[in-house]
Amino acid sequence: MKTLKRNRILSTLVCLTLLLALTIGNVSASPTQQTETDFAAIDAYITEQMNNLGIPGMALGIVQDGQIAHVQGFGVADSSGRAVTPQTPFVIASVTKSFTALAVMQLVEEGKINLDAPVQTYLPWFELADKEASAKITVRNLLNQTTGISSKDGNRDLVSPLSLEESVRRYNSIQPTQPVGQTFQYSNLNYNIAGLIVEKVSGQSYADYVTQHIFEPLDMRHSYGSRTPALIDGLTDGYHYLFGYAFRWELTPPPGHLPAGFLIASVEDMTHYAIAHLDEGRYGDTAILSPQGIAELHAPAIPWQGDMQYAMGWAVGALNGTPAVYHGGTEFSALSMLILLPESRSGVILLSNASGFVQLPQVEGIARSVVDMLNGKPPVPISPPFHYSFLYWTIVLMPLLQILGIMYSWRYSWQHSRNKGISHFLLVVILYSTVGLLLLFGVPQLLGMPIWDGIRISFPDLGYGLIVGATLGIGWSVFYTAMHLRMRRSK
Repeated sequence: MKTLKRNRILSTLVCLTLLLALTIGNVSASPTQQTETDFAAIDAYITEQMNNLGIPGMALGIVQDGQIAHVQGFGVADSSGRAVTPQTPFVIASVTKSFTALAVMQLVEEGKINLDAPVQTYLPWFELADKEASAKITVRNLLNQTTGISSKDGNRDLVSPLSLEESVRRYNSIQPTQPVGQTFQYSNLNYNIAGLIVEKVSGQSYADYVTQHIFEPLDMRHSYGSRTPALIDGLTDGYHYLFGYAFRWELTPPPGHLPAGFLIASVEDMTHYAIAHLDEGRYGDTAILSPQGIAELHAPAIPWQGDMQYAMGWAVGALNGTPAVYHGGTEFSALSMLILLPESRSGVILLSNASGFVQLPQVEGIARSVVDMLNGKPPVPISPPFHYSFLYWTIVLMPLLQILGIMYSWRYSWQHSRNKGISHFLLVVILYSTVGLLLLFGVPQLLGMPIWDGIRISFPDLGYGLIVGATLGIGWSVFYTAMHLRMRRSK
């Protein structure tokens, strides 16, 4: 009886144990099911934000655990209404810089480039206006953006037809604004110089080198170093925002800026590129760089903004608390963002065929929200930052305000000027001249771009607003002063 009773107790315990195990198994399995990515929700979010912001076309690529998880096109590629697909080529803007850095590092591993050798080792004629500083600039300084060349100078010659070497030879008039190797200054010219070193060392054009050594090994079949074959393959039209609306806006890419911001790729191809960076230089059975080389490309080298640092063609820091290696880009009519999340071997690529001053942070914001969604967090609706909108509309509307002020001065103030003292005259002259000088010098310094060949090309509405506003401000000050002096002499 005791044995039977004992057997019954044991049987009961076994059943309870099995039941408990099944319960625990179900509990532990449920988070896995809950953490599966809802790509439909991500697509719906991007569609909503794209429509709210008036972006004509976008493309999204997501990599998870080192594999392509999701690619999707949104909106239209051109004025014919052709739909964007994952294979549609986009200009990837300054994400190009990471390709240039990779090309340099490939040649480093072949023993053809030394990162700490002076640029003049490979370009003996290379000079800035400061000859002593020129001799100190190394290849590493170029990739870390620590040459002393300013951001403002980096936006010169944006519509120049000059070749890459012809452009770099013209840098001999540029005066460095910081000591070599000490301060980060984001400048396109650094990567143009690096791209020319690739050409000289490899014996190939920059476009041919990238095609043969990066695009082809990574099976990037819809990626290009020149515009003509990309157009044949369905390159998107470019759009630019004017007064809040996207208009078709095409400019010929400057050959001298190709290594800094004008490579072309589809979002599907960019997932291959992301995987290679996440998997220590490998994509499938192909290695384009050693694990040590990838690690050096991603290694923080110089402080940039806040906790963010710059590496070699990559920014390194936390995005909403998630460690990331990333880079964004903008050119005349395209915005791009590539985010790598090394801890989870994940990545997000977002490409857009429209650009504008107020819209600059928006594609990056959408991409960050996609990262949040991958991490199980709710997305954030994107809207133009207030300070961008305020500055934009202030500049665009300033000429109108100035004209109204001039009309008022002419109609009322000038008619009664005989009854007004020197204080009124000084107020008008100081006010208009100050506004004119701020528009001519202050705003370009704030934006880090020259007016004529920088802001006017990248943001034409802002550029012409600044030019007209500066002309009105300074011009009216001079005219008002001349009229005042003439009246005083007539008395």
